[in-house]
Amino acid sequence: MVPVRLTLEGIYSYREAQTIEFNRLTEAKLFGIFGPVGSGKSTILEAMIYVIYGVIDRLNNEVKYNLMNLQSDRLFVDFEFKAGEQGRDFRATVESKRNKKRFTDISVPKFLYHAWKDGEWMPCTREDVIAAIGLNAQNFKRVVIIPQGKFQDFLMLRDKERTEMMMELFGELRRYDLGGKVAYLEGETNKKMIDLKGQLTGLGEVSEDALAESKKRLVGLREDAERLKKALQEGTERENQLKKVKQLVEERGVREEEEKGLLGQKESIAELLKQVEKYEYCLQYFQQPINRWEDSFRRLAESEKALSGYRERLVGKQQELTCFKEQYNELKLRYEERDQLKVRVERLEGVIRLRSLTVEQKDLRERHAKGEAMVATTREEVEVLKRQLAERKDRLEKLVQSIPDMKLLSDIREWYSQYHHSREEETRVREELKQVENELLKDKEVVLSHKQKYSFFADAESDTSEELLEVSEKRSQQIERELKGCRDELMHLNTRQRLVDFAKELSEGEPCPLCGALSHPAPLHAEEMEGVMRLTAERIKALEREREELNRRSSVLAIAGERKRLNLNRQVQAKIKQEEIQHKLQEHLSRFVWEGFAPDDVRHLKEEIDRAASLGNERKQLEAEVKQTESEIELKRGHLEKYSKRLEEIDREVVQRETQMELLREQLNGFDVTVYMETGLESLKGEKEKCLTVFEKLGKDYREATERLQLMENEYRKWEGGAEEKEKEIVLLREEKKSGEEKLSALLRESVYEDIAAVRGTLDKKLDLPASRSRINQFNQQLHVVRVRKLELEKLLAGVEYRAEEHEALVRQLEEYRLREREVLAEHGALANQVKDMENRAAARVKIGKELDVLDARLRNLQVLKSLFRGNDFVKFVSSIYLQNLCNAANERFYRMTRQRLKLELDEDNDFVIRDYMNEGRTRSARTLSGGQIFQASLSLALALTDNIRHLTGSDQNFFFLDEGFGSLDKESLRVVFETLKSLREENRVVGLISHVEEMQQELPVCVFVENTTERGSVVTIDN
Repeated sequence: MVPVRLTLEGIYSYREAQTIEFNRLTEAKLFGIFGPVGSGKSTILEAMIYVIYGVIDRLNNEVKYNLMNLQSDRLFVDFEFKAGEQGRDFRATVESKRNKKRFTDISVPKFLYHAWKDGEWMPCTREDVIAAIGLNAQNFKRVVIIPQGKFQDFLMLRDKERTEMMMELFGELRRYDLGGKVAYLEGETNKKMIDLKGQLTGLGEVSEDALAESKKRLVGLREDAERLKKALQEGTERENQLKKVKQLVEERGVREEEEKGLLGQKESIAELLKQVEKYEYCLQYFQQPINRWEDSFRRLAESEKALSGYRERLVGKQQELTCFKEQYNELKLRYEERDQLKVRVERLEGVIRLRSLTVEQKDLRERHAKGEAMVATTREEVEVLKRQLAERKDRLEKLVQSIPDMKLLSDIREWYSQYHHSREEETRVREELKQVENELLKDKEVVLSHKQKYSFFADAESDTSEELLEVSEKRSQQIERELKGCRDELMHLNTRQRLVDFAKELSEGEPCPLCGALSHPAPLHAEEMEGVMRLTAERIKALEREREELNRRSSVLAIAGERKRLNLNRQVQAKIKQEEIQHKLQEHLSRFVWEGFAPDDVRHLKEEIDRAASLGNERKQLEAEVKQTESEIELKRGHLEKYSKRLEEIDREVVQRETQMELLREQLNGFDVTVYMETGLESLKGEKEKCLTVFEKLGKDYREATERLQLMENEYRKWEGGAEEKEKEIVLLREEKKSGEEKLSALLRESVYEDIAAVRGTLDKKLDLPASRSRINQFNQQLHVVRVRKLELEKLLAGVEYRAEEHEALVRQLEEYRLREREVLAEHGALANQVKDMENRAAARVKIGKELDVLDARLRNLQVLKSLFRGNDFVKFVSSIYLQNLCNAANERFYRMTRQRLKLELDEDNDFVIRDYMNEGRTRSARTLSGGQIFQASLSLALALTDNIRHLTGSDQNFFFLDEGFGSLDKESLRVVFETLKSLREENRVVGLISHVEEMQQELPVCVFVENTTERGSVVTIDN
């Protein structure tokens, strides 16, 4: 086996998907996997073993939960590798997911296996993959991928375990295990002899007189059977008539009992009907009047209570209104005197305004002087800019006259663009036609390969997919018919097999459960059926396999046919488009009419466009400068106009201030202004604000008091009106109550009830009227049905009398007839079989005697062979030869690794021992080796085993992965090991190592580094 690609996700420390491309590693023949402890190096090997064999050694239980990374919701392993004689590609995947609601709940792993066949991945089974590898899981971990702690297993195995492993590794050893085969043949021979002797015993002796007597007796039994059959038919008809009469008599008795029970309930039903009629009368005439009278009484009590509350509330509201009116009159007098405060506020505001105007006029005169200076400066700047603008406009006019005609250049460029686009489109269509032709050729090759490769397409008249699909459909229908026939035949054979099971239970002298015969001279045997059933089952399996293959091929042909139809349509469309493009190109060339330019010379056009672009950029720059100068002039003019307008505004404001000041002095005439002109401005404002506050507070309080007085008067009137309305309502309710009482009295006089209490007693029963009516109707209906059926039965039984004694006597007589008939038929069947068996018994005895002689001689020979192959001695003998060859192959490397000091040998029990040339060549147990020496010996044996596995599987390249050792070796031993491993590359062998020894990284041509990060989990990188 050689790995190709491995993808890991969500397994152990591999949180994110990591893919290892082994092609780069296997090309180097020798590579290593390095990383710190816990980084996930060994997980690479465990994932390979898990996805192929479905086992993980270090997890005994809860494999699904413990195998998945705790920060992942999905475990996925995808392993591609080569195996088998031709290095066939295989793919194994496994996937499981975590339940989003239950963290510890992991789905059952889903294993899938595929093999590369005919250009596609075809499904296969795990058994197919293991067969291609040639090793079970245990031996795979001993000779191909060797995990930690498993490297020295083969060296330390005992004789029995090593022999079993050798038989699994070298399948040809099993052909030397002949003891089981001989024992099987002996058992089969014994079975046949016992069967033949049983047949011989069952045949018995044949007598002519006995045969004639049996035939005569057979005729008499047949006549007796006919007479009994006729008597049974007549008696059965009479018995059916008596049964019918008996049923009618029994039913009449049942109906009489039902009628008696119903009549016993008649009085209770009549009483129930009386109660229902009274209840319905009260509901109809008294229910609503009583409810209305009670409602009037209730509402009258509520209204009288509400009126009392209204009167109490009205007295309180009147007292509250009188008190508030006194407070309101005092506030009204203060409110009427507040105008004096308003006059003082206006005088203070005039003084404050006069002082503000004086300050503002002084500021305006200063700003007017500064504005006149700015206007003069701006006029000079505008004149300078006007001279610059005239110069730039003159230069721009000359430049515009020298620029080429851009419209002409644009038209020519558009022509070239369309021409170039058409040429590209023509090239693209040619490539598409070529691609379509290649795809059509591939589809044709697929169809031809199917016709040549699969025999069931040989009858096709043409090589089209449609014809092959038609042949496939015909063959499929034929297979279905054959399958139906085979299954019917197999069902028939199973029925006969059931008869064989009956035959095995037969004993001489006991009647057969099917025919009743006491003698069984030639019972049916399993050997007659097993061969035919096996052939039929094999034929069914062959037809099902052929049908499956036929369906798979039909699917491929259908896809090829559909693809061909689409490609043909594409080809037609592409050719039409090609002709249109060529016509378009000719027409486009005829429209080239510009002098100084050529259709094939686009360079001249580009030069003119570049020159026009350059001049255009220069023009844009000049235009921008002109525009900027004009903008600056306009800006300066705007500023000048704004400054002039502002000077005029300042002049007007000065005059306005003078006028306002004169008006204010006239308004303040009679007010001592001089006193307040010396007072601080803040003091004036504070006095003004104080007067305003008092003025506004008086107005606010007066308004609020007025509104409150109005609200209180409105509320008083509302309560007064409510009391009046309640008084009117009470009068109406008293009249309504009186009317209800009069109506109830009238109803009582017309009824059977003396007073309202009696009516209430009836209504309080609250009868379920629908249920009561249903019960009465059901009783009447049942009584009617019973009486009608009783009359029908009387009519049917008129003139008919049932006698039980006669019926029982007839039943006993019929039973005797049936018993006698069975005895006659059983005796007839037994005699018929006996006559038939006696005719063949003599010839069968002679034939069976000859077969017994042949089987007896064969049994004596098999017993001699059985004594020779007893136990596994012969297999152990052959296995020791294979093991010795392995030992010799391993010594070629082990002897060299130990510098010719140690050698592997086998003792009498086929256990490995060491011949120590440092101690006079004496032998000692392999378990006495040091850690480094055990590694060397185990490596030598593992390489020898892989050589044999490669030879058995027919692979020209083999893979060997080791996760063990190296840390226990000294530098010299490590050097020898590396020289051995490097030499394996010349043997077309791939060796992978896992270790943490840093010195090894320098010796390997390519390495894989594994790092367990906090953010991403284990991350794999490859370094040459």
